Amino acid sequence: MANYVVIRNNDVSPDKNSDKNTAYGICACFLSNGVLEIQCCVNDISDDLTWLKSLSTRLNDNDVDPIHLENIVEDELYAIR
Repeated sequence: MANYVVIRNNDVSPDKNSDKNTAYGICACFLSNGVLEIQCCVNDISDDLTWLKSLSTRLNDNDVDPIHLENIVEDELYAIR
């Protein structure tokens, strides 16, 4: 079973204290024998951390296969337009 986690992607910014260039993504991970395997990631989805945490919780609760991650993210982004 995949575990979906939110990841932070930081752009290089001249102002190191600025959060303006922070974007978050979601990765599907597997933990096996003490090794974390990243199955797939969708980077730079949004700067809304709360929304992405909610999405990762729904993915985990519904035991979504990682092959569907990109399509689900695309559908979610379309739905909030």
